[in-house]
Amino acid sequence: MERQRDKTEEKTEKIKEATEGELDTLRNELARLRELKKQKEIKEREAAQETTSTVESETPEAEVENENEDQLDELENKLEQIDKFLLKQLEEADQSTYEQHAEYIETQLQNLEMEIIGEKGLIEKELSPYEQLLNDYPWLEETKYEFMYSIPNKKKAPSDYESWRVEWAKVMFDFTKYAILHIIYLREIISEKPFSNFRNRQEAVKEIAEELVNQQLANYVSKKKEKIRIYWKSLEFWAHNLYDWAIDMGKLEPILMFEIRESNQSGLNTLPKDDLEEIFRLLSKSDQGTIVKTDDGQLAFKIKLD
Repeated sequence: MERQRDKTEEKTEKIKEATEGELDTLRNELARLRELKKQKEIKEREAAQETTSTVESETPEAEVENENEDQLDELENKLEQIDKFLLKQLEEADQSTYEQHAEYIETQLQNLEMEIIGEKGLIEKELSPYEQLLNDYPWLEETKYEFMYSIPNKKKAPSDYESWRVEWAKVMFDFTKYAILHIIYLREIISEKPFSNFRNRQEAVKEIAEELVNQQLANYVSKKKEKIRIYWKSLEFWAHNLYDWAIDMGKLEPILMFEIRESNQSGLNTLPKDDLEEIFRLLSKSDQGTIVKTDDGQLAFKIKLD
């Protein structure tokens, strides 16, 4: 009986840790949007200055500034609402509650990103994956942390070695998320910052990839372990995303893979073929549609309307 209770407590603790990790990811995304908001504020101020310097300006300076301030205040209020909700969830660290609201939070963050970035050039350039990493891991460019670019001795300093692997696994995980990469080739990522700064780049990246696989956040997709598939979003998430996109687009005919590839759904349109087939199976299993085969033997999916 005592042993069973210990197992239950251990399982609860693992669930709590997993939940906190997922919520931390959402908080990092929120921090990124705040950084984009700062860029928007700078852009709006510059636009206001240009407006006042134009002789035939149709909108008075005060009007322009007030309108911009109202828009930014509204965005800040939305960010604050999500931030408060995440804080509450972190305090509770309850898996069931998190699962009920995670999808909503991610949708809200995506909507906010569109509001901040916009489709009309509100900001000209989004942060690069590396710049986004620096928001989360400023130590990447701090001189006192240069030692992080060398692999600790596994035998002489095992604890340092383990913590080094775990920390860099977080960095690589977030890098692929920001770069919207599902599969990375280890020989290619060593030329990308911050991984290009390693003393022994090939060995370091290999160690980090191994850690991600050990954490069940990635899988090797080649026998030679030259590339890995990193799951910064679950297949269940992408399945929901695909279904919503199909409904919004009115896709009543079977959806072919090339249609998904040509869609503007960032991340979804770059999923590997095997993942798309698995997503079709997930949707079929949840009775949201039917898998069909094309004349050339390819899988397609016909959604089921509610």
